[in-house]
Formats: sequence, structure tokens, C-alpha cells
Amino acid sequence: MAILALGAALLGACSGSGAGRAPTIMPTRTLIPPTATLTPPPANFTPTPTDLPSPATLAAATADAASLSPVEAMIEATTRDLVASGVAPADIRLLSVDGFAWQDATWGCAAREGAADGTSSGSTAGYRIAYSAGSRVYVYHTNLEGAFFLCDDPAWLARDGTPILVDPIASAMVALCRADAARRLGIAQDALQLTSLVTVTWPDDSIGCPQPGIAYSQQETPGYRIVLRAGEEALIYHTSARHVVLCAPDQAILPGPIRQALATPVPLESE
Repeated sequence: MAILALGAALLGACSGSGAGRAPTIMPTRTLIPPTATLTPPPANFTPTPTDLPSPATLAAATADAASLSPVEAMIEATTRDLVASGVAPADIRLLSVDGFAWQDATWGCAAREGAADGTSSGSTAGYRIAYSAGSRVYVYHTNLEGAFFLCDDPAWLARDGTPILVDPIASAMVALCRADAARRLGIAQDALQLTSLVTVTWPDDSIGCPQPGIAYSQQETPGYRIVLRAGEEALIYHTSARHVVLCAPDQAILPGPIRQALATPVPLESE
């Protein structure tokens, strides 16, 4: 994904918190379950591993602020805030971007209750942007105009937003998963809702769903964790740029930062 730089006027409007308060990540699981690798259906665009976003793509570039979309602008602003707080640019990984309509001045973060900082007391459109850096996750809540803050409240995990596709590889892999899910459930593809999309660097080429008795290359493999839902039925996929695996939650091996950064896939009304 292309990460473009903000103009000085936008950055001057931003307000960030120190990133040092982010939680320490717990160790990952060690369960090794059986699973099956799907053969992706034909697609007009065939992504390759080198096309996937990497931490290096988050390095600042030079561009006119007027050329940025709101989501690109907020990704760039929050990335710069992380770097300014001491996080190395090469360590930053964009995990997820969700759209929200914040209903009060806290912008979905209880720790912000009573804070002014120029936030509106009414409904505010914005984003929840999650990054990992090393063993930590950093979560920003933003509006669309350049204001943001680092949310240290773990309650954000229980909130569902609208996952935003910010690169063409993610779009291609969601399309492959959607086609497979529709075939499995016997429904139209437009009946499936994308409820979670998180970028992942899998520690090996099992992409988080290894099969017993198979030796996997211990090579980091970039990809995604994608959740599609139709009513009460949810299908969770792990992907690289070339393979798609249907993987139940109790079968998955997830890197620590990803486990912390996943939005809850169950709709609030069914909880």
C-alpha cells in the first residue's frame, strides 16, 4: 500500500499521545491443528509475495497534502506520531484500519472521558488504526480532518467497525475468500459481510494453520486474516499472497501482536 506524507498544515492540527504506554504482548499459542489449503479460484489479478505491504512502505515520502485521501492522511499522520515517539520506522506494521462513527467526545475510548482536546461532543466520523512494532500494538482513534489520539483502553477490542481496504492485494485476497465462502454456504457473494481484515506476517509458510506431519519453510510470509460473516455463520481465512486457508479460531496459531489487534468478529447485537 502506498503511504503518502502529510503537509505541515495537517500535521500541525494533529494531537498524539506518547506511544510508550502500549501493552506488552502475551506469548503466542503452540496448538498445531489439521487444516486444508484451498486452491484460489481464477482472478484477474494474481498477487505475489513481493507486492504485499511491508514495514518499509510506511516510511515518509514527499507529497502534496491535497492529494491524500482521508484514510491515507490519517495513516501517515499516526505513523509519523509513532516515529516521533521513538518507534523505528522499519519496525512499524500497519495491522488494520476500521471506519467508525464515534458517538461522543471519547471517540470510543473510555480513558478519554472528560477530555476536551477539541473533540466534538456529537457523532464524529473517523478511523481506528492499529499498528504493531516489535512485541507491542498501538491503536489510534481519529477523525477525518487530522486529529487523533492513542487509545490505551483495551475495551476497543469489543467494538466492531467497518474494515477498510487500503491496498489492492487485500482487495484481491478478500475477493478469493468471498468466492470460496459463497460456494461453501451456497449463497450469493453480496450476502457476505467483511467483518475483520488484519495484515499479518506469518512466522512460516503454514500461514497460521499448519497440518501435522508436514515440514514448513521457516520463512516469514506476509498475508492477511480475513473474517466474512453471513448471519450467524462466520468464516475465518488465513492467506498469503498466493494461498487461502479456512481456519477456525481454535485451530489458529496467531503471532502475538495480531492476537491483540483483532477486532471482535461477533456482532454486538448477538453478544
